[in-house]
Amino acid sequence: MAKPVLTSKTGTEAKLVQYASNVVKKVTENAPLFPDATEKVTLLETALADYTASLSEAAFRDMRQVVIKNQQATVVKELLYDLSLHVESVAKGDPNILLAAGFIPSKEHTESIGISPKANDLRAVVTHPGTNTIQLRVNTWRPARFYQFEFRKADSLNEWTKVLSTKSRIAISDLDYLQEYEFRVTYLGSIPTPNYSDPVRCVVV
Repeated sequence: MAKPVLTSKTGTEAKLVQYASNVVKKVTENAPLFPDATEKVTLLETALADYTASLSEAAFRDMRQVVIKNQQATVVKELLYDLSLHVESVAKGDPNILLAAGFIPSKEHTESIGISPKANDLRAVVTHPGTNTIQLRVNTWRPARFYQFEFRKADSLNEWTKVLSTKSRIAISDLDYLQEYEFRVTYLGSIPTPNYSDPVRCVVV
Protein backbone atom coordinates (compact mmCIF):
# COMPACT_ATOMS: atom_id res chain seq x y z
CA MET A 1 0.00 0.00 0.00
CA ALA A 2 1.36 3.40 -1.00
CA LYS A 3 1.57 5.94 1.81
CA PRO A 4 2.17 9.72 1.87
CA VAL A 5 5.86 10.64 2.00
CA LEU A 6 6.78 13.41 4.45
CA THR A 7 10.30 12.88 5.79
CA SER A 8 12.31 13.46 2.61
CA LYS A 9 10.08 16.30 1.41
CA THR A 10 10.04 18.57 4.47
CA GLY A 11 13.63 18.52 5.70
CA THR A 12 14.40 22.20 5.04
CA GLU A 13 12.45 25.42 5.44
CA ALA A 14 12.09 25.82 1.66
CA LYS A 15 11.00 22.20 1.16
CA LEU A 16 8.45 22.43 3.97
CA VAL A 17 6.87 25.58 2.53
CA GLN A 18 6.83 24.20 -1.02
CA TYR A 19 5.43 20.79 -0.07
CA ALA A 20 2.78 22.09 2.33
CA SER A 21 1.73 24.78 -0.18
CA ASN A 22 1.28 22.16 -2.89
CA VAL A 23 -0.78 19.96 -0.56
CA VAL A 24 -3.08 22.89 0.29
CA LYS A 25 -3.43 23.72 -3.43
CA LYS A 26 -4.13 20.14 -4.56
CA VAL A 27 -6.55 19.21 -1.78
CA THR A 28 -8.46 22.44 -2.46
CA GLU A 29 -8.56 21.77 -6.21
CA ASN A 30 -9.73 18.19 -5.65
CA ALA A 31 -12.08 18.95 -2.77
CA PRO A 32 -14.78 16.47 -3.98
CA LEU A 33 -12.31 13.65 -3.26
CA PHE A 34 -11.72 14.90 0.29
CA PRO A 35 -15.05 16.32 1.53
CA ASP A 36 -14.13 15.99 5.20
CA ALA A 37 -10.74 17.69 4.89
CA THR A 38 -11.94 21.32 4.63
CA GLU A 39 -11.19 22.28 8.23
CA LYS A 40 -7.81 20.54 8.20
CA VAL A 41 -6.81 22.35 5.01
CA THR A 42 -7.91 25.72 6.41
CA LEU A 43 -5.86 25.19 9.56
CA LEU A 44 -2.82 24.17 7.52
CA GLU A 45 -3.19 27.14 5.17
CA THR A 46 -3.37 29.56 8.10
CA ALA A 47 -0.39 27.98 9.86
CA LEU A 48 1.60 28.02 6.63
CA ALA A 49 0.94 31.74 6.19
CA ASP A 50 2.10 32.38 9.76
CA TYR A 51 5.21 30.27 9.20
CA THR A 52 6.08 32.06 5.95
CA ALA A 53 5.77 35.41 7.72
CA SER A 54 7.94 34.18 10.60
CA LEU A 55 10.67 33.17 8.14
CA SER A 56 10.98 36.78 6.99
CA GLU A 57 11.08 38.07 10.56
CA ALA A 58 13.68 35.50 11.63
CA ALA A 59 15.94 36.43 8.72
CA PHE A 60 17.20 39.35 10.83
CA ARG A 61 18.49 36.86 13.45
CA ASP A 62 16.33 38.21 16.25
CA MET A 63 16.41 35.31 18.74
CA ARG A 64 12.78 35.76 19.74
CA GLN A 65 11.71 35.59 16.10
CA VAL A 66 13.85 32.48 15.54
CA VAL A 67 12.07 30.75 18.43
CA ILE A 68 8.69 31.78 16.99
CA LYS A 69 9.74 30.49 13.57
CA ASN A 70 10.70 27.10 15.01
CA GLN A 71 7.40 26.90 16.90
CA GLN A 72 5.47 27.70 13.73
CA ALA A 73 7.41 25.02 11.82
CA THR A 74 6.30 22.43 14.36
CA VAL A 75 2.66 23.54 13.99
CA VAL A 76 2.86 23.22 10.19
CA LYS A 77 4.42 19.76 10.43
CA GLU A 78 1.80 18.59 12.94
CA LEU A 79 -1.06 19.77 10.72
CA LEU A 80 0.55 18.33 7.60
CA TYR A 81 0.97 15.00 9.37
CA ASP A 82 -2.66 15.07 10.54
CA LEU A 83 -3.85 15.79 6.99
CA SER A 84 -1.65 13.00 5.61
CA LEU A 85 -3.38 10.50 7.92
CA HIS A 86 -6.78 11.66 6.65
CA VAL A 87 -5.72 11.46 3.01
CA GLU A 88 -4.21 8.02 3.60
CA SER A 89 -7.52 6.78 5.03
CA VAL A 90 -9.31 8.04 1.91
CA ALA A 91 -6.72 6.73 -0.56
CA LYS A 92 -6.56 3.21 0.90
CA GLY A 93 -3.18 2.70 -0.75
CA ASP A 94 -4.08 4.23 -4.14
CA PRO A 95 -1.10 6.38 -5.22
CA ASN A 96 -3.29 8.39 -7.60
CA ILE A 97 -5.41 9.63 -4.69
CA LEU A 98 -2.28 10.57 -2.75
CA LEU A 99 -1.01 12.54 -5.76
CA ALA A 100 -4.39 14.25 -6.08
CA ALA A 101 -3.84 15.56 -2.53
CA GLY A 102 -0.34 16.82 -3.33
CA PHE A 103 1.48 14.07 -1.44
CA ILE A 104 4.25 12.03 -3.02
CA PRO A 105 3.36 8.33 -2.64
CA SER A 106 5.91 5.96 -1.17
CA LYS A 107 7.67 3.60 -3.56
CA GLU A 108 7.55 0.74 -1.08
CA HIS A 109 4.04 -0.70 -1.15
CA THR A 110 3.91 -2.35 2.24
CA GLU A 111 1.06 -3.32 4.49
CA SER A 112 0.24 -1.24 7.54
CA ILE A 113 2.49 -2.07 10.48
CA GLY A 114 0.21 -0.69 13.19
CA ILE A 115 1.30 1.43 16.13
CA SER A 116 4.86 2.73 15.96
CA PRO A 117 7.40 0.81 18.04
CA LYS A 118 8.82 2.32 21.19
CA ALA A 119 11.61 4.72 20.31
CA ASN A 120 14.93 3.20 21.33
CA ASP A 121 18.24 4.50 22.65
CA LEU A 122 17.45 8.20 23.07
CA ARG A 123 20.62 10.10 23.97
CA ALA A 124 21.08 13.69 25.12
CA VAL A 125 24.55 15.22 25.16
CA VAL A 126 26.22 18.63 25.32
CA THR A 127 28.74 18.81 22.49
CA HIS A 128 29.39 22.57 22.59
CA PRO A 129 29.40 23.93 26.17
CA GLY A 130 28.29 27.53 26.58
CA THR A 131 25.82 27.49 23.68
CA ASN A 132 22.77 26.51 25.77
CA THR A 133 22.19 23.65 23.35
CA ILE A 134 21.67 19.92 23.82
CA GLN A 135 22.02 17.40 21.02
CA LEU A 136 19.44 14.61 20.86
CA ARG A 137 19.57 11.43 18.83
CA VAL A 138 17.52 8.25 18.69
CA ASN A 139 17.65 5.06 16.68
CA THR A 140 16.25 5.52 13.17
CA TRP A 141 12.93 3.94 12.24
CA ARG A 142 12.51 3.98 8.46
CA PRO A 143 8.68 4.13 8.30
CA ALA A 144 8.63 7.25 10.51
CA ARG A 145 7.11 10.31 8.87
CA PHE A 146 8.42 12.52 11.64
CA TYR A 147 10.37 12.16 14.88
CA GLN A 148 8.52 14.01 17.64
CA PHE A 149 11.06 15.13 20.22
CA GLU A 150 9.74 16.66 23.45
CA PHE A 151 11.42 18.41 26.37
CA ARG A 152 10.76 20.27 29.61
CA LYS A 153 12.63 21.19 32.79
CA ALA A 154 13.26 18.17 34.99
CA ASP A 155 10.89 17.57 37.93
CA SER A 156 8.48 20.21 36.64
CA LEU A 157 4.80 19.85 35.81
CA ASN A 158 5.18 21.98 32.70
CA GLU A 159 3.69 20.88 29.40
CA TRP A 160 6.15 19.13 27.12
CA THR A 161 7.47 21.31 24.29
CA LYS A 162 7.26 19.47 20.96
CA VAL A 163 9.74 19.69 18.10
CA LEU A 164 9.07 17.67 14.95
CA SER A 165 12.05 16.60 12.89
CA THR A 166 12.51 14.68 9.66
CA LYS A 167 15.75 13.26 11.05
CA SER A 168 16.55 11.04 14.02
CA ARG A 169 18.79 13.69 15.55
CA ILE A 170 18.18 17.32 16.46
CA ALA A 171 19.70 20.21 18.41
CA ILE A 172 17.54 21.83 21.09
CA SER A 173 18.71 25.42 21.63
CA ASP A 174 17.91 28.42 23.84
CA LEU A 175 17.80 26.34 27.01
CA ASP A 176 18.47 27.82 30.45
CA TYR A 177 22.09 27.57 31.61
CA LEU A 178 22.83 25.06 34.41
CA GLN A 179 19.24 23.80 34.36
CA GLU A 180 18.45 20.11 34.05
CA TYR A 181 15.99 19.10 31.33
CA GLU A 182 14.26 15.84 30.53
CA PHE A 183 13.65 14.61 27.01
CA ARG A 184 11.58 11.97 25.26
CA VAL A 185 10.74 11.07 21.67
CA THR A 186 8.17 9.12 19.69
CA TYR A 187 8.05 8.00 16.09
CA LEU A 188 5.08 9.28 14.06
CA GLY A 189 3.89 6.69 11.55
CA SER A 190 0.61 5.63 9.97
CA ILE A 191 -1.11 5.54 13.36
CA PRO A 192 -0.70 8.71 15.45
CA THR A 193 -0.73 6.97 18.84
CA PRO A 194 2.56 7.98 20.55
CA ASN A 195 4.89 5.31 21.90
CA TYR A 196 7.44 7.28 23.85
CA SER A 197 11.01 6.37 24.62
CA ASP A 198 12.19 6.18 28.18
CA PRO A 199 12.93 9.77 29.24
CA VAL A 200 16.53 10.91 29.60
CA ARG A 201 17.97 13.91 31.44
CA CYS A 202 20.80 16.32 30.78
CA VAL A 203 22.15 19.49 32.42
CA VAL A 204 22.80 22.51 30.20
CA VAL A 205 26.42 23.60 30.58
